[in-house]
Amino acid sequence: MEYEFRFVVDGASVDDATAVEVLERELDALLFRGGGVDLLDIAADGDDALDAAMNAARSVADHVPALRLLRLHRDLVGIPEIAERVGVTRQNVHQWVTGQRRHKGVTPFPASEGTAGRTQVWLWVEVNAWLKQQGLDDGVARPNRIDMADIDSALNCKLQHRTKPSIERWRRNRDIGVLATYEATLELIEVEESPQIPMASNNWTISGSLDCKVAIK
Repeated sequence: MEYEFRFVVDGASVDDATAVEVLERELDALLFRGGGVDLLDIAADGDDALDAAMNAARSVADHVPALRLLRLHRDLVGIPEIAERVGVTRQNVHQWVTGQRRHKGVTPFPASEGTAGRTQVWLWVEVNAWLKQQGLDDGVARPNRIDMADIDSALNCKLQHRTKPSIERWRRNRDIGVLATYEATLELIEVEESPQIPMASNNWTISGSLDCKVAIK
């Protein structure tokens, strides 16, 4: 599956004509400057977003070794940007945001990321996913919020320079870490009645009732 990415980069800029030309010619990628940082738009295939991102990073390293992908750019949009991208009025978008205009079966509009100045902003990939329910999305596959965190972490660990088995081990360790984060320690504080546990014909059966209070640390 093909995904589109926008990376924050370092090591080469739009002023480097050779890098710009190579990226465009060989990878159909665009190196430009926006918001005070150097950015790279590039598409790549992969089994999932992380795999595609690592493939993109390898391709960039092969063609422009000096260019380093630092992290994914968070594409934040306000009501005017959403209206422009979708081709509707700002009033339409405001009605979506406030829930005044929503078709049956469509989930609520995604929560905003915060504000820029006095304006609310949203993560475009989440807005686009919401629009897909109404057939108004742009049809582009992008990494979601969780994918973005994984890709940023993978770039920090320089996984694009490792073998696929190494990346799979990293995935497994990451999954274990996520599970460990959500583990809770259970403590029995009070037991009002102990259960009776008789044994019958090679099978354990439990009778009686157990009432307890549980605290999560």
